[in-house]
Parts: sequence; C-alpha cells; structure tokens
Amino acid sequence: MDETIAGQVPEAVLARAQEDELLDLFLGSVDLATFLARVAVVAAHDLSKDPTVPGTVTCSVTVGRHGRRATVGSSDPAADVMDELQYASGEGPCSEAVATGRTIYVPDLSVTTRYPRYRDAVAGAPLRSVFATPIPLPTSADAEAALNCYSAKPDGFPDELRARAEELASLASRSVHLAVRFARETDRVSDLESALESRTAINLAAGVIMAQSNCTADEAIDVLKTASMNRNQKLRDVAALILSRYGSDDPKTIFT
Repeated sequence: MDETIAGQVPEAVLARAQEDELLDLFLGSVDLATFLARVAVVAAHDLSKDPTVPGTVTCSVTVGRHGRRATVGSSDPAADVMDELQYASGEGPCSEAVATGRTIYVPDLSVTTRYPRYRDAVAGAPLRSVFATPIPLPTSADAEAALNCYSAKPDGFPDELRARAEELASLASRSVHLAVRFARETDRVSDLESALESRTAINLAAGVIMAQSNCTADEAIDVLKTASMNRNQKLRDVAALILSRYGSDDPKTIFT
C-alpha cells in the first residue's frame, strides 16, 4: 500500500506543478488572447517532445459562447487557418468537441467521411490529423473551450499522446476558467465606462440646452429625447452633435 502511494506522489506533484505553471501564465498575461496563445504554445511543446510522436504538433484553443466559436489562441498560424476553415464550413472536430464535451480524433483529414465539408475545405493542407479535447469548465463560466491539436502526419496522435492532451486540457481547466471569467468582467467594466461616457455627453448637452432655453434639467432631457426620436439617432449621438458646436463632441469621464 505504501509503495502504491509512493509511486503516485511524484505524478500528483508533477500535475500540481504544471497546473501552477498555467496559473502563473494567466497571472502574467494582459488579456484572454495572450493567455490562451501561451497555453497553446505550452501544449504544442509538451506534445511535440514525446519520442513516440511522428511529427511536430501545433495547437490552438477554441472558446465558444452562446453558440458562437472562435480560436482565441494558437501556437502557430497554421492552426488558426485550420480552425477558421472549420468554422466557415460549419462542421469539424474542434467545434464538435466544444459542443458535445467529448474528445474527437480524426486520424486523416484527407480521407475522413465524418466532416465532408471540412475535409474539402482543407484539401491540400499540410496538417493531416487532428485531436480535439474539451477543456472542462463549470456551468457558471457561461462558456465552452477545447484544446485542438494538429499533426502533419496521418494518425499523428497515438493513444499515449491523446491521453496526454486530455491531461493537459484538464490541468488547464482552472486557469482557463479564471481567464474567461476575468475577460467577462473586463467586458462589463468596458460597457460601464462606455455608458458613463454617454451619460457625460448627455448631461453636458442638457446643460447647454438649459443655458440657451432657460429650462429645467428634465425639460432639457425631454428636448434631447424628442430630437433623438425625430432624427432616429441615439441620444448620445444627438448630444455629441450639440457639443460639437462648442468644440467638444467627445467629452471624457475621468475614472479614479
């Protein structure tokens, strides 16, 4: 029993170290795209150094939200191209892995009958085999992700390598979840700042109307709303037009 535990400890410690390395990558990245590109590079390097691999592996990370999928990071432009052709064709292993949460292996893209539109789209491409495995994310992430691995060789992913890719995807789960969540919060902050900028312009324009017409703030806002409806323009655009007459059509709110 002690021997079994002793044999398991180094593997568990190694896995924890690799997970910590991915978390460090996240903390050192400026945005989601940078982080996922680094994850793809780490995965490609790890999978390519295995002596059983018949060729170099390139990787990418697909992220899906609300039915829309995109490659957010890759280790090589070739993987980007393969992914984009997949999205354009409306079918493929990476999209299926994201949608179903299952691993998908296509040993040879040139002869597969599983994705005929994708097969035709990538005909002549140097990358021949692809293995896609989901990156597990909790329901609260409101997103799905998958690690996509490509090889220039047919049947480029033997059992051992597919197992390693799945392990890497699992190890990346926590850091990818944090990155997706951080990106979502950043988007919310950006939306809030945009809303506040719009409110600044509207308030300044209302002040101009109040000064010119000797009316109340509510009456000035009503004037802006009426102009917005009559012109079929957004309220902020009407406000910007008024402010442009005074040399300021893009007032800024100062955030502290």
